[in-house]
Amino acid sequence: MIKLTDQLKWAIVTMPGEEKDKLLLRLISKDNMLVKKLHHQLLEDDNNTLEQREAILVEMKSILDDDKYSFTPGELMMSMRDFNGDIGRHVKITKDKIGEIELTIALVNTAFGKHKTMLHQNQKRASTFAEYVSKKAVFVLQKLTKIHEDLQADYEKDINLMLAYIYEYPPCAVHIKELEIPKSK
Repeated sequence: MIKLTDQLKWAIVTMPGEEKDKLLLRLISKDNMLVKKLHHQLLEDDNNTLEQREAILVEMKSILDDDKYSFTPGELMMSMRDFNGDIGRHVKITKDKIGEIELTIALVNTAFGKHKTMLHQNQKRASTFAEYVSKKAVFVLQKLTKIHEDLQADYEKDINLMLAYIYEYPPCAVHIKELEIPKSK
C-alpha cells in the first residue's frame, strides 16, 4: 500500500465535492470486499446478517453432510478451510463476531458428526486434520472469552460436543497437550 504524503492528503481533502465523490466512487468500485462491506453497512440490517450466516451454515451442511461426497481427512480439512474462508469473509463484511463463533463450532461439529467413522478408520493426513481442528477449537475458546457470559452459556453444549470429538480422535492427542485444550467448557 502506498503511503500518502501530507501534501497529497491536503490536496485531496480540499478538492471540490463533486470531483472528490467521482474519484471516491471509482476507487471504491475497485475493491470488491469494500463494496460488499459498504453495501452491508449502508443498505442492510441485522436480519441480513442472520440470513447470510444461515446461508453459510446451510451450504456447509449440504456439502459436509451429503452422502455423495466421500472424504479423506485431508480432503475434509480442505473443504473445512474453504468454509472457514467463507466465514472469514462474512465476518469482515458484517463484523458478526457471534456468527464467527457459531459457524466455526458448526464447522467442526458437522465434520466430526458426519465423518467420525471415516476419520477413525482413514489415517491419511490425519495429523494435519487433527492439528487444524485443534487450532479451530482453541480459536473458538479464545473468541468465546470475549463475549458476554450469558452468550457463552448458550454455546456450552455445542462446545462440549466439539471438545468431546477432539478428545475422542486419537491424532489430536499431541495437540490437546500442546495447545492446552480443556476437556470441557
